[in-house]
Amino acid sequence: MWSPVRMMRSGLIVAALVLGSAHAAAAAYGAREILDARRHLYDTTYAWSDQHQVMRVTMVDAKARQQERTIELYERRYAEGGRKVLLVFLAPDNLKGTAMLSQERGLGSPERWLYLPRQKRARRFAGQMSDEGLMGTDLTAGELDLMRDMLKWTVADVRASLRGSERIQGVDAYALEVAKAKQYQRIVFWIGAADLVMRQLELYGEDAVIVKRIRQSDIKFVGTVPVPARVEVEDPRGGTKSTFDVIDIQVNGGFSEDVFSLPLLASPDR
Repeated sequence: MWSPVRMMRSGLIVAALVLGSAHAAAAAYGAREILDARRHLYDTTYAWSDQHQVMRVTMVDAKARQQERTIELYERRYAEGGRKVLLVFLAPDNLKGTAMLSQERGLGSPERWLYLPRQKRARRFAGQMSDEGLMGTDLTAGELDLMRDMLKWTVADVRASLRGSERIQGVDAYALEVAKAKQYQRIVFWIGAADLVMRQLELYGEDAVIVKRIRQSDIKFVGTVPVPARVEVEDPRGGTKSTFDVIDIQVNGGFSEDVFSLPLLASPDR
């Protein structure tokens, strides 16, 4: 049976497949082999060029009050390393048409614009806005960038260590820890031993207190591309939570590049 573990070096394959245990593989190998295997997998078998998703977002505040929103996402990756992401509100009516466009060229910082339909214009994101919740959710643009960057991490990029293996969301997983990455004092994340897909991410601030917990579950494969059908973003300090449920998804559907044109955001069809 096909397994991403086969992408790892020979000793890890033997440990994982012959002993059939993530614990054995974790004992035999460290963060370097696991991160290298994960990066290779996302560069090859899991690679994709574009995605289109429709998501239902459920937001719960500290007083357990609930709001729902529907968001459409377009994302395209380019061979030279850049990417574009467009998020558009479909509902509720008072937010319909509000959009955020992010454009990243190579290794530079992303450029972001917020389109407000009532004003019929787009304005550039200020740098500090990357740390604010995307469209009122608990997920920030900076955290979204971090999760995408993590797919490319190797030990040359970050100081990573393997904490061991654990059961999480009913699957065997590797628990890895990264010290002082981005603005965080440390990052702990769990990736499935069988598919190397991240299941949980914890971000810790300078005071060693967890500032955000992100869970990915109900992993679906669209062709060979893994997609979490549910993403839960929790702010333990604020007592708030946002849940993103995928309603519809297309991978490598080849939508028009015109989707990312700012003037088109004013179209009455949106």
